[in-house]
Amino acid sequence: MLIIHCCHHKSGTVWLTKILRTVASKRGLRFEACTQKELSDDVDIWLQEHSRVDTSSLGPYRGSHMIRDPRDMIVSGYFYHRWCEEIWANSPDQNHGGKSYRERLNSLGQEEGLTVEMERFSVACLAEMRDWNYEDPAFIEVKYEDAMRDSERVFRRIFAHYGFDATAIDDAMEIVRELGFTRQSGRKPGDVLEGNHLRSGKAGQWQEVFSATHRKRCKELMGQALIDLGYEDRLDW
Repeated sequence: MLIIHCCHHKSGTVWLTKILRTVASKRGLRFEACTQKELSDDVDIWLQEHSRVDTSSLGPYRGSHMIRDPRDMIVSGYFYHRWCEEIWANSPDQNHGGKSYRERLNSLGQEEGLTVEMERFSVACLAEMRDWNYEDPAFIEVKYEDAMRDSERVFRRIFAHYGFDATAIDDAMEIVRELGFTRQSGRKPGDVLEGNHLRSGKAGQWQEVFSATHRKRCKELMGQALIDLGYEDRLDW
């Protein structure tokens, strides 16, 4: 049976890639992080970083799907895209006056730059999170915040859902501990290191970064989505 983990940009993608790649290696399984079109027939564990999966064309599968507070994804994305080496972020784009996205962000102050990142996020990333099929019983739904707060509980549930036996779960949990934020970064979540992929890891960092203008624009772009995704229960946050 194919094991799938689906996530979204800046929602634990690198973290889960490391965990699942290492788990697969230890168990003699084949791991791939790729698009569905690139997926090999003999893969055992597949990670899809944008949750773009057509389950109707798959055989038997079981998976996990991780989301994160969109506001924290915006903050994380803003700081990451100012230094990242990803091709798309460093290619000239007419939408940015011929500058790359990275150059445009770095040409702006934080107030305007965060708004630009927010509007970019709302067009694609938010839609993928909102449009995901949350009713598929083959997938276990997980929030990044819960996984950071209580990795033991969350990842045991994930590996049990994958069908791992007790011994395999214990082995996998050793890997989860080794690849946790503090062991990997040498810092506690919330201790910021700029220019690092593991910049903060803290849940709710948007509250320290968003201005009143950002809050207002965020409500306009994704107020209802935040409620639908379970991150707010009203619009007056």
